[in-house]
Amino acid sequence: MRILVSCVPFDHGRSGISVYMRNTVAALAAAGHELTLVVEQEAADVPEFAPYPQIVAPGWIRRPVLSMLWHLLFLPFRICKRKYDLFFIAAANRRAVLFRPVPTVAIVHDLAAHRMREKYDRFRTLYQTGILPFFTKRAEFPVAISESTAKDMVEFMGLPRERITVSWNGLSLPNVKPAGGWMKRYGLEPGEYLLYISRLEHPAKNQYRLIEAYEKLPPEITGRYKLVLCGADWHGADVIHGRAEESPLRDRIVLTGFIANEDVEEAYRGSAAYVFPSLFEGFGLSLIEAMHYGVPCACSETSSLGEIGKDAALLFDPEDPDAIAEALKRLLGNPELRADLKEAGLRRAAEFTWTKHVERIIHAVEASRS
Repeated sequence: MRILVSCVPFDHGRSGISVYMRNTVAALAAAGHELTLVVEQEAADVPEFAPYPQIVAPGWIRRPVLSMLWHLLFLPFRICKRKYDLFFIAAANRRAVLFRPVPTVAIVHDLAAHRMREKYDRFRTLYQTGILPFFTKRAEFPVAISESTAKDMVEFMGLPRERITVSWNGLSLPNVKPAGGWMKRYGLEPGEYLLYISRLEHPAKNQYRLIEAYEKLPPEITGRYKLVLCGADWHGADVIHGRAEESPLRDRIVLTGFIANEDVEEAYRGSAAYVFPSLFEGFGLSLIEAMHYGVPCACSETSSLGEIGKDAALLFDPEDPDAIAEALKRLLGNPELRADLKEAGLRRAAEFTWTKHVERIIHAVEASRS
């Protein structure tokens, strides 16, 4: 098929959605489809996007509100039904179109703004909870990346469950040679730190409560294991930095900032455990990444994390620092449990591929035409 793929917004390549876009474009191309990409100027030369014909958005859309309006109001007029068989919106929980000249796949990653009203400013909350669903739910092929997101689409968008295709994300691994030296750079030793990779966003990513939970661990654990938080600053990052700096264990808490692809494998493999306390995730890519690298995991029992982590990770209530601390004590204090979770995680991670992801979506499109 001739598919137009919207890769807006790309988030400077530093978010789960940008990971999704890179991998989905590659999987669609590998399946033999002819692609044209809609990209922002900053993303036009991204190696994964550069080989394809592009519709490049104008430079004035750098502000999110202008990007939303351009995508909604102007982009539809650039879509010609003679050129494309399908329009694939890779982030339909953040961008929509006023009308659809060709059949449209709308990928919804999460409806976090409905669940967490404090996540965005007033305009973005109104846009994502009021304006966006009105257009997104009219797409011919609405897709959720987890059962959790599908349930939210039924509840908040009013979509019948039978209209929604659920297609889990694939496992994402950096396609670069490991650089080496990451642990040494931050004074870390193999097997002697707890890891969480996520942008620093308060309250959504819940680093604040994770620090509280870490402080509740006994000295024999905090004295051996550092807490390492990797991720670029996002909304509310100053709150997380402030909480870490005022912690009595501040010398044991390491904030690395954004972690480069060439350092990711070393960070995972060197960790004693991976902890994912996010309050809400549409999927949670880093959870299956950690499982793939053989790291025993503990994660939130809520949203998609409970769905993906079930029977392969220790689950906890992310709003209860005591529950997070108890899960970490169990994980670090029981070698047999760690071994079991490592094996279960390896099996779970193997279930997720980008090939399967795009195959489910294309199958849904083709089934509707037969």
